[in-house]
Amino acid sequence: MLDPQTLHRRACRVLPACLHTEAVIALDGGDGKPAGISERALATLLLPLRHVHRGWLGFRLAAETRNALRRRPMVLLQDATQAREGLSRHAVPIAWGPWQAAGEPPRARRFMTCSRDGRARLWVLPESGIVVYDWDDRRCLPAGSGERCR
Repeated sequence: MLDPQTLHRRACRVLPACLHTEAVIALDGGDGKPAGISERALATLLLPLRHVHRGWLGFRLAAETRNALRRRPMVLLQDATQAREGLSRHAVPIAWGPWQAAGEPPRARRFMTCSRDGRARLWVLPESGIVVYDWDDRRCLPAGSGERCR
């Protein structure tokens, strides 16, 4: 079994380099607060033994990233358009589209982007200190579509 740091490093390759995280998390169904995720469940998602076509991962943002997002979020996110690494050894990194702001500041403010192929999204929730990556390999945008995100 891989250690938690290796699993975290492997998981965060889908994130842009400017989004520093401390750990992979799961969201508790009750009050929405961060909770732990079992190493076994995480390894199932991250190891290439069985491809999971749909799911999500949460990340706890590092303090310096939370602070930067509170001060000037769009400045930090404007160049966050490429993942750190590809999902597999020979894959190209995910290309992320433009970031969109939603909600009213300060508590409900959140930011979202979609992958250029429409199969994945990133949600940044600065006040909660969380980034959520969700994907659905069966979801994609039709070629030539002007739509950025669904």
